[in-house]
Amino acid sequence: MKRTSKFGLMALLLACMLTACSNGYDDSLDKLIVNYSEGDVQSVVFEGEWTVNKEVVDTACLEVTNVLKVRLPEEYLLNFCYPDRIELSTHPNHSYECEGQPVMIPFRNQGYTNNFTFNDLVSEDKAGANGMTPLVYNASFTVAIDGVAFRIALFSEQTGTALYNNDTGLWTIGIPISSFYVTNTETNVVKVCSPPAPITIYYNAKKRIR
Repeated sequence: MKRTSKFGLMALLLACMLTACSNGYDDSLDKLIVNYSEGDVQSVVFEGEWTVNKEVVDTACLEVTNVLKVRLPEEYLLNFCYPDRIELSTHPNHSYECEGQPVMIPFRNQGYTNNFTFNDLVSEDKAGANGMTPLVYNASFTVAIDGVAFRIALFSEQTGTALYNNDTGLWTIGIPISSFYVTNTETNVVKVCSPPAPITIYYNAKKRIR
């Protein structure tokens, strides 16, 4: 697989179909993350796995402060946006590279029992068009294809959840996905990709490492 070194490119999240939310949409989320991550808070780090339908699709570390910080299963998610990416990676004139950086996801307590603490993933900005059900922006990541950065945003009709097990001290995160909005950050052209059916990716912390 042909890859290049890691890169760091940030750009507008949505355009075209979501013009009402393009400029300022990322700013709103950035401000939200800042508000939730302010203050001197202890950092706890875990090793864990991403699963879909109980099958492991990736591994990653989770850092918990006022926000959840974890790398998404980017290679797995690219299957729904670029099913021909294997051809890209083997072609001598083409290359692709995932950003490989963790995303920060704010969360908000929704209640607890003796055994569990229930949280919602915070995403206050929604987007809907032509009377369609509003979609919730849950997270995004970036991939470079032939040197061009594409921002891939995960949308769903539902917000994600984060469950803390009071007995084990471990976290489970669930992020539902019904569509992907893929933005070319050079042209701001957006294409929408959808899995055959809505999916949920789960992060399961396995052990605390710090």
